[in-house]
Amino acid sequence: MTLRHAILGLLSKWDATGYDIKKEFDDFMSIFWHSHLSQIYPELNKLEAEELVTSRLVPQEGKPDRKVYSITNGGIDEITSWVGAPPDIPKIKDSFLMQVFFMDNISADDVIFQLKYYQGVRQKRLDEMKQTVQEAWESIVERQIMTPRLLMSSAVLRRGLEQEVQYIRWCEETIALVEACKSLWDTDTSPDSVLPFNDAKELMENYYNATLALENDEA
Repeated sequence: MTLRHAILGLLSKWDATGYDIKKEFDDFMSIFWHSHLSQIYPELNKLEAEELVTSRLVPQEGKPDRKVYSITNGGIDEITSWVGAPPDIPKIKDSFLMQVFFMDNISADDVIFQLKYYQGVRQKRLDEMKQTVQEAWESIVERQIMTPRLLMSSAVLRRGLEQEVQYIRWCEETIALVEACKSLWDTDTSPDSVLPFNDAKELMENYYNATLALENDEA
């Protein structure tokens, strides 16, 4: 996915200003994509230069004119072609997972602290997303309407909730794992510190079996 396709997708249903587009990102699309106004406006300029969108100035009393963007037929063709193309498998870039990978460099207590802190961060995000879902549903009920866009955005929100639940559960399981293996950190600070396999066999078997069974697991 690229920013241009996100913008074209939003404009495919209604005209919008750059600020409107940014708000849509913040309110509904932050589950899978983040963007800033400093990125949105240059991209809108590129799309306009390619004649995929047009713009017009709308006067406002006592305020600067609003620059409102509309999608063109060429823009519709672009977004339709992109949505219908085979999807790419996303490349993961998760800075916290990178930190966790190297947490043998800090104490077990610090590892647990970091995991608990991050668990709280994801719990807060989950609570905020649940509120968004609740508000979206209340709006649908109040207006008594359903559209393909509303239906598919609901599916995306559902997937976002599942991801947060899975992340929180992973934090809980990893905290338990570290607590059970604290002696790895306590006995020796060298990279060669080891725990006798028999001491950790049952715990690690359960952990790896649970990992291998994830394909059949539901959040």
